[in-house]
Parts: sequence; structure tokens; C-alpha cells
Amino acid sequence: MKAFLCHCSADSEFVLEVAKYLRLFIDEGVFCYEEYQRANKSFLQTINDELKECGVMIIFAGEKFTDYQRVEADTALHIHQSGNTRHFYTCLLGRKEIPSELNLLRTFPRRTVMKPNKKEALSVAADIAKKLDRPFFVDGLPLNPHLFDYEKDIINHFKKVNILRSCSFDNEKANELGLSNEDIQKIHKKWLDGCPTKWPEVVCWKDKRKRLKKEKSEKWKSEVGEPRDKDAVVVAAALSGYHYTTCNDDNKKELECMIKLGLYFPEAGPRKFIYFPQEGHVLRVAILVSGGIAPGINAVIDGIVQRHHSYAEMGHCKLEVCGLKNGFQAFDHFIGAQFPLDPIYTSSHANEGGSILGTSRVDELIEASKRQETLESIVAPLYSNHFDILYIIGGDGSMKAAHAIWTFAQEYAAKKGKNERKLSVIAIPKTMDNDVLWVWQAFGFRSAVEKAREVIEHLITEVEANPRLCVAQLFGSDSGFVVSHAVLATRTKQCDVALIPEVKFTMKKLAAHMMEKMSGRPELIPRGLVVMAEAAIPLDAMDFINEKSPNYVDIDLSESEKEAIRDFDALRNKGLPIQGQTNDALRSAGLKIVSRGLHELLRDPNRRKELRTEMTDHRPQSYWNKLRTFTNEPRHLLRAIPPSCTDIITGNRLGTLAVDNAIAGYTDFMISQWLTEYVLVPLELVILGRKRIPKTGIFWKSTISKTGQPAKLF
Repeated sequence: MKAFLCHCSADSEFVLEVAKYLRLFIDEGVFCYEEYQRANKSFLQTINDELKECGVMIIFAGEKFTDYQRVEADTALHIHQSGNTRHFYTCLLGRKEIPSELNLLRTFPRRTVMKPNKKEALSVAADIAKKLDRPFFVDGLPLNPHLFDYEKDIINHFKKVNILRSCSFDNEKANELGLSNEDIQKIHKKWLDGCPTKWPEVVCWKDKRKRLKKEKSEKWKSEVGEPRDKDAVVVAAALSGYHYTTCNDDNKKELECMIKLGLYFPEAGPRKFIYFPQEGHVLRVAILVSGGIAPGINAVIDGIVQRHHSYAEMGHCKLEVCGLKNGFQAFDHFIGAQFPLDPIYTSSHANEGGSILGTSRVDELIEASKRQETLESIVAPLYSNHFDILYIIGGDGSMKAAHAIWTFAQEYAAKKGKNERKLSVIAIPKTMDNDVLWVWQAFGFRSAVEKAREVIEHLITEVEANPRLCVAQLFGSDSGFVVSHAVLATRTKQCDVALIPEVKFTMKKLAAHMMEKMSGRPELIPRGLVVMAEAAIPLDAMDFINEKSPNYVDIDLSESEKEAIRDFDALRNKGLPIQGQTNDALRSAGLKIVSRGLHELLRDPNRRKELRTEMTDHRPQSYWNKLRTFTNEPRHLLRAIPPSCTDIITGNRLGTLAVDNAIAGYTDFMISQWLTEYVLVPLELVILGRKRIPKTGIFWKSTISKTGQPAKLF
């Protein structure tokens, strides 16, 4: 399946960029003449030899289509027509029509690229991968970052994969075992989108691992705890339903063993062996925090530092622990961004909010076409400064960054030579949104929800005493865990509506509901409370953007806010959620649409007349003229509070266990509490999506029962 790239030298820059991505999924090789010129062969001889070997012909037709390209295309077609089947793909660069010389290729796949650039090169490579029926990863990450939004769906997927594998991918045999053709098609699509073909295992360096001697082993037990057995694992699901498979024979259920199926995680904890430090080396450790802050970060940092020093004091290593200032921004000025962390310093800040290391976001790690250069700028200084372990404390995007860094580091070390030091990358989940897969509840989440409940209760007091409509915006880039938990903990039907990204709504339906709720209250002035997530954007948001729309409502959005809504709407129309965090323009636009939109719709008698067809309005216009609206955005207050005792203990425990397993040589994992135990989750599983609230589940139904809002607001 070697690929031949037919192109004009004028288009070489773009073609070489595409070739870089093609090599990610075409292991057999990619031929591009600029890279394979040989002095002992003529141009035509080289081309002919390569065309005989290549099974894929990719033709780049730019503004100029050369005679050499015509010869290459004709030769490949001749080989194809003689019975040696070839795959053809045409990429039109800066032109909409296929060259007349390629008329015979009109029936094959093609794509038009009007402005060739790095982003388009990635898109072309992804399209070719799809046409060739091959999965496409960039830096170890699937091109589709939203394959799953619920852990149970991942478990079910791999259970079905195991059935398919057990019958050697024979569809008929799989059907007999209860797997439908639709199931098989879904499995195949997930693979093409980047899902692993089997349940990943946690990587562990074993080449130079050392087992503890008996005398040290006894001290080890007394100092750091009982070592975990190598076979100690935690199954991915506890419910009995996940331990059965259904067969077609009278709908019979057979008991399965999830451990035999491989659907488990290694238990976290101390080990009977160590990998770091390597003989003659000082163990160098780096810690960074990425994304926003959350209560408990400093407890995690302290857990890492304290545990490393415990190992050092037992005589196992000379140690340097460095904090990296302001997250991934540290690599812009790497030497100046490092500062030593000692146990006394970290302990004195462990109970505080914020981050003693600071933090930041780096969007370049999210977009695949920009990630390569950023990864180089991160990995190179880590190697040149002889770091052995990098701990990354962050959210969904940081988990993806951690896996990409580890993947890139393997390639980087391979180029340096077999004696290059290994770099382990360990991830610790931190998210106010609570949207990281395989994390029951992230540290800081409980503290933030408790504070959010308190804020909502205060706002209820405010709007009852001085009647107004309040719209409060909490966290929630792609999930509504903070909103739903906080609302569920408040007094029944004191909050009128909870709006989350998972559940659709329109401003018209929302306004109709609020009209009925507010007009039915005894106060002489309208009052109400709406609690929304920051990415809860209504389906009819474009009515507040498009001035030509018959439903247009002017709410004074800025140009950047309008652009953010357009981008979001385009993503939603493609069935894609936000990748990374909600940007400031979208966040402010969403709040304005809900708050100002409600204000305008409820005060305008003509618009309110339209709403009356669905809901009852008991009040005259004079009542609605008194409507006042205000907003509240306590997000920064929620994440800046000191952590609760639970979050301090949880954070410290995560940091401690991360070190135990990093020292033993485990890498490319996230430390997490799953079910009742702490486990090592392969980052390959974590990066398959974002956790979201099932909108048909009992939890969300409990939330809307608490508010009294309709199940459907669109």
C-alpha cells in the first residue's frame, strides 16, 4: 500500500506537508521525488520503479499540470487497467476543474483545496485515510476527539470488539454470538475515527527495572506502604449487567470474566520494584499545571513533592524537583521558568486555593496542524535538561497534551539513539467541569459545587427581596455537571431553569416557560432565576446575529461575540462539540443571548403575544414593563476558593500515588479514583472523548424535577 505523490515542483511545500501526515498511517512508505532523488538513476527510471511498487496514486493538480505528471498518471492508470489494482486520489490545488489529461480519473475520489496551507494539508491526509479505510492519528491522538461521552459506552464498545476478535473477525460467526451487522459497522467506524483496536494497557519501562532487596523491602513497607501485587487490578465496571453477554440461542446470557477480557485497570500504589533513578543519574522531576485553577492543586503538588522526598530519604536516589511556572508557557523561557520545590514550602501552601506554580492555556496543543512545533519546543528542553519524569496537572485538553508529549518523546528519543534517557509523562486530572473520562469526581469539583450552591441560594434571596430576573453563569464548556449538581442541591423550584450544553433549548421556548413561571408569582414585579453553563447556547442563537432574520433581536453583541456564535453554530451543525475550553467571546455572547434575549422577548408585547400560544400569561403589559434583568458570573470565585478537607486529601492522595507508579517505571497514564479504588488509566482511553451528562438519565431528570422546567425546551 505504498503511496506515490504525483505533483509539480511548484506545489512541493504543500505536498511535503501532506506527506508528513500520510506517513502516520501508511507504514509501507510514501514516495515523494524530492526526498528520494538518486544520483545513480535517471528521473524516469526512478519514477517507473516506484510506480510498480505503489498501490496508492495521489495526484496533486495545481495551476500548472506538467508533462511529467501526465506521464506518471498515465503509467499508473496503465498498471491499474492491466489488473494490478491501484487506489487513485486527486487533490485540486487552487482550481475547481480537473485537468483534461485526468479525465479518466473523474470517477475516483478527489478534493479541492483553494488555499493550500498546513491546516488543509492535515485535512487532505485525513480524507485520504478515510478513503483507504485506515485510522488516522496525529501525535498519538485520534483526529476525532469526541468518540465517546460516557465510560459505559466505551466498555460496551470493547466488549463487542472482544466478541469480534474471538471469532477472527468473521462477521457470520459474530452474528451467531449476538453481534449485529450494525454493531460491526459501528466498531469499524470507531476504529477509523481513532479508537484503539483493543483495550490499551498501561506502559511500563522494564528494561532496567530493579527489584528491592529484602532488607530494603521491609523498610519500604513501613515507610511507604504495602507494595501492590503485579496482578492487582480493578475491573472497569461493577454492575452485573456488564459481566454478561447475550447469545442468540433463546436470548441466553452467559457469564463473562472482565479480567479475562482485559477490561480492567492496574491498582495504583507502591511497587516491589523501581525504575528511577537509573544508575549514576540524579532523578530530575518537573511539575506543571495547565488550564484554569481548581481548589486542591497545591495539595496535589505537595503530595508529589513529599512522596519523592520520602523515596530519596530512603536512599534510593539523589533528587531534584522543579516547578515549571505558568504551565506550558514555561517552555518559552525554560531556564527562567524552573524553580526548586522543597517539602517545607509545598506543605505550607497545601491547604490554599490557587496554584503556587501558576497556570496557563496553550491552544496550539489542541489544533493538530500546529501541534508538532509546540511539542518539539516542549520535549527538546526536557531532554536537554535531563528530566526523567514530567507531571501534568490539568483537564481534558491537558490529558490529550500529556499523551501527545509522551508519544512525541518516544520518536524524539529514538532519533537521539538507544542510550537516550527515557522521559515518563504522568497525568493528574483537574477540571471544574468534571468532564474527564474515567474520573468519578475530579478534585476541586465538590468544593466548587458547594460554593456554587451557596451563591445560588444568595441570588435567590436577592431576587426575592428585590424582584428581578437573574441569569447566573457557571462552568460547563461541554458538560453541565457543575450546574446540575449545584441546582440539585438548592431548595425545590427556587431555580426556574438549569441550562446545560447537553440539552437543547430555544430562546422562544425558554421565554415562554419563564413568562408562565414569573406571571404566576404573587409579587407585583417580575422575578426569576436561570442558572446556565458557559456553553449552553440556544438552537436559535443565530436570530440574535442575523439582522435579515424575521426573528432578529438586537442585543448589542460585539463583532467578536457574533463571530464566536457563528463558529459555534457551524460546529453544532456538523454534530461537533467545542474542543478545549470555551473562549471568552462565546462565553459572554451566550450570557448576553440568554439574559438580554429573555429581557427583550418578555418586555415586547408583540413577541410575548407569540409566546402566549404555548404558555399562560396572567399579567398586563404594565407588569412586564417593570422587568429588570441582571447577570452574575461567579466562575472565578468558585475556582479560587480554598479546597475542602475532602479535596485536600484527594489531591494529596493523587499526587502520592502518581509518584509511587512513576518511580516504578509506569508512564503515559492518568492517576484516578475509579469505583472504590485508585487506578492507573492508560491515556489512550482518557483521550477518547469528554464525559457528559446523559440527558435521558435519572440524574438529569432529578435536576429538572427540582426546577420544574419542561423536559423539552425546543
